[in-house]
Order: sequence, then structure tokens, then C-alpha cells
Amino acid sequence: MNRREVVSISGKKGAFQNVMDALSQIDLTPIQGKSVLIKPNIGRAASIGKGYNTHPDAIAAVIESMKNAGASHIAIGESPLVGIDTMEAFKKGGVTDVAEKYGVGLIDFDAHKPIKKDIENGRVLSSTLICSPIYEYDILVSVPVAKTHMHTGVTLGIKNMKGCLYNHEKVRYHQVEYMDKEYPEKTLDSAISDLASILLPDMTVIDGYIGMEGLGPSGGEAIHSDFCVASWHPMGADIYGCLLMGLNPADIPHLRLISERLEMPFEPEAYEVRPADFRKFVVPYRVPPTNISLEFDNVQIYDKESCSACLSTLMLFLKRFKDDMSQYLLHDGKFHIAIGKGVTDAEEGTIFVGNCTRLNKEKGIYVKGCPPVPTRIYEAITGREPDENEPEVQ
Repeated sequence: MNRREVVSISGKKGAFQNVMDALSQIDLTPIQGKSVLIKPNIGRAASIGKGYNTHPDAIAAVIESMKNAGASHIAIGESPLVGIDTMEAFKKGGVTDVAEKYGVGLIDFDAHKPIKKDIENGRVLSSTLICSPIYEYDILVSVPVAKTHMHTGVTLGIKNMKGCLYNHEKVRYHQVEYMDKEYPEKTLDSAISDLASILLPDMTVIDGYIGMEGLGPSGGEAIHSDFCVASWHPMGADIYGCLLMGLNPADIPHLRLISERLEMPFEPEAYEVRPADFRKFVVPYRVPPTNISLEFDNVQIYDKESCSACLSTLMLFLKRFKDDMSQYLLHDGKFHIAIGKGVTDAEEGTIFVGNCTRLNKEKGIYVKGCPPVPTRIYEAITGREPDENEPEVQ
């Protein structure tokens, strides 16, 4: 069995030990003498244990395993959601402390000039801007936190590569259109498959200690699933990540597209899984709703061609402030709010959130930003600051 076809799974021992155990079951000899770049999912400035970001203990275990395997140099890098300060996100998420403990560097990908990469036979992209530090290391390790995703079903090791895109390039992936012909998949799923044709992780380590279910990637609920998946094979890792979340990989369009495009096996049986009784670690995740408005009583959401940043901000706003919006209902007794550049059918009096909705600003209250934080939306609607003093997730 080729080492790239082995998928290692562990669980029920916490973030650190899960990773250590999973990595102990795969061949790490290729790490010897190589430089390693760890790409976690630190998309927001969020506190530890909320399911937003990769757990710092999982990152610590990856570092320790890479050091034990003889890595010559290790760094951690990220390009978070647009408008998020990378170093602040690292600090709040506990990554800075881990980096200091192990003596590894932290890289703000967006602080470096990007590299333009051409994409052959792209569905929606002919080229893309990738953060240049990606190409300065021998081995790229994707260390995502397991989450459901309202746009793509899940976000795991391959989807985590979207955080290697330079700054606003991530937003562009939500706004592209098909170039030559139409396909049944969302353009975002096709864009991810285009990216995968030129950029995949060398190794994937999925942190499933505390994931996020439901309205992920940032508006869902934390779930204590306590597993880890490690593999040199990006598709094998994500397939088994889905299975451990109680999901069918065939229901995830970007994974299916990538498997077809890159001729990667899509059947779980094509990989050697260790241990064979891995299903004892399965913890079913609640999937994203097909109609987000149904998650919130008396709320009408208009969402067309939005990015994850705006959608996540909208979810955070509604979870925190929906009950304060009762005096801003329209004629149908609902609170109307819109995101995304494609919204054209919103009612007069709707709240339009984010720069992409600016063409509708004469029809209601417009809140500029890319995206605006939830408290800014509250202030624009009510004309006052929130009464609560709790820190806000960025």
C-alpha cells in the first residue's frame, strides 16, 4: 500500500493526543530534513473551544510530531477572512502561545506579495492569486477544524486551502461565473476544484476535537466530536473526515469534482484506514439548513452570491441581536436582511449588509463593510450601541 493511500484515525483522547496518535500511524520519514508550513483554519479572532478555529493543542501536536520526525524548519501561516487581523486571530485563538512554546514562526500570508498562478481548463478561473509563503516550504500541512459549511457542505483539508488565497481573492471565489458553459454545481464548488488543480496540501491533519455543526463555518454550534484524521492523501483525509462527521462524501460537490478532475479515488474502500473499526469515533454533525430563514423566526434572509465572511457575520448578528429587531419588522411581520451582490428582489425597508449590496441602498438601510461586524449592523439599524459589553467575535 502506497503511503499516500493510508488514512489514520484516532479519537476520544483530546486535541493533542488525538493528533499525536493519528500521526504515529503514518509514515513521517519524508519529513526528515524538510521545511514544514502548517496551515490551520484560523479564520476569525475567536476564543478557544468555540469550534470556529483549529484548536491550539492540535497545532501543538502537529509541531511536536514534525520536530520528532526531523523537520528542518517549521512555521504557521494563515490568511483569515477579509478584515480580520491575522496576528490578533493567532493570539486570541491560542496559536501565538503555541508558537512561542515551540519556537516556530507565525506568518501573516497577506503581508507578502502574492503570486499569480495560471489554471488550465478552469471552470470559473483562468488564474488566481496565492500567498507567496506557500511556495517557500517543502511540505504544506493542512490542519483544519472539522466544520459544516453553508456554501460547500463541509470545510476540511482541501477547502482549507482557500485560506492560502491572497486577501480579497477569497471573496472573488464567491462571485465568479462560469466561463464557457454552465454546470449544475455552485460556482464556488467549481472554483474550489479549480484551485485544487494547482494547490493541494501535502499532508492533512483534521482536528475534530471541537468542531462546528449546523450553520458553519462561523454561525453554527460547537460540537465535541473528539477525533483526528491524518493522511498524506488529501482526498482520503477529507472522505474519512466526512464519514466521522456522519456525512456522505458523495453529498459534497467540491470533493466529487476534485476526485473526477484529478482522478483521485472517491470510494472509502480505496484507502487503507487505520484502525479498521474507525466508526467507533463517529459523531454525527447537524447539517446546514437548506433554508436559512427557517432557522430564525420572523426573519426573511436574502442571500445571493454572498461570501462566507458576510454570511457568517449575518448569522452571528442574528444569533446575538434578533430579539432586539422586533420593532423593525416589515408589513409581513418579518425582519428583512440581505447579503450578496446578486440580491435584486428585496422588499423596501430591508437591511442591506456589506459592500456588495450597495446598489440596493436606496431601498432600505445600507451597512457598508466587507463585512461589517455585527455590532456595526446593530448600530446602523438602531442608531445606538448595544447594551451588552461582551467581547465580539470578529
